[in-house]
Amino acid sequence: MLTLKGVVLTHKPIGEQDRFIDILTADRGVIEVLVKGAAKISSKTGSATQLFAYSEFSLADRKGGSYFLSSVSPVRIFYGLRSSVTAVALASYFSQVLTYAVLPKSGTPELLRLLLNCLHLLSQKGADEQQIKCIFELRCASLLGFMPDVVMCRRCGAYLPHDLVFSPRKGGFVCEDCYLPPELPSGDIPMPAGSLRAIRHIVLSEPERIFSFRVSERCREPLFAFSEQFLRYHLDREFPALEYYHIITGTPAPGADGST
Repeated sequence: MLTLKGVVLTHKPIGEQDRFIDILTADRGVIEVLVKGAAKISSKTGSATQLFAYSEFSLADRKGGSYFLSSVSPVRIFYGLRSSVTAVALASYFSQVLTYAVLPKSGTPELLRLLLNCLHLLSQKGADEQQIKCIFELRCASLLGFMPDVVMCRRCGAYLPHDLVFSPRKGGFVCEDCYLPPELPSGDIPMPAGSLRAIRHIVLSEPERIFSFRVSERCREPLFAFSEQFLRYHLDREFPALEYYHIITGTPAPGADGST
């Protein structure tokens, strides 16, 4: 018997009563679990195995590398998510990213912590959802091995130029004076120094500090455009929940080429 804690990322119905769920865990990455009778009204596992629930699971091995749910108890349900359609859309987007990018049997304690913190903040009234989304995208990309190069201009070595251009594709920046516009559209994103400071804070700070910053209105749009395009480029995948989020918020998505 295996006992561990994790967040439910996805549901997949099996027949009329059963379902498979994917769980993000600290030590075993994303694992698949069969929940018998999950759709029954009388099921005792309903709340603890619903989407985004953080629960403690007791699991038995099944053939094929998946698990069978023996028992479960909820740790945190994040009821506040239900009051915001956009928060649910973002939580779904985060779950889709992690389900796709995290391998089974891989240690992911920092990714689990990141997701739990994002779900907690999204469940609060007045949450800055766009900033939470940005933090998830950049920190998640960094933890997956795609950290952007935030040290200095790649041409002259300037540490904090007043204005710069960051490339989601190349993962680095050059100052405005060194930038040579390409002949074809490249998706490069111009931004002020404040956006670069925010990117540095998100990818380099200790986990307990990554949400503790403010960014000016001038810096928000290029920062948010870069974070989404950077993660999307490196994962090379579209996520339906992200498209839905842009539809319901009326916010334009960065183009496939990285343009805003």
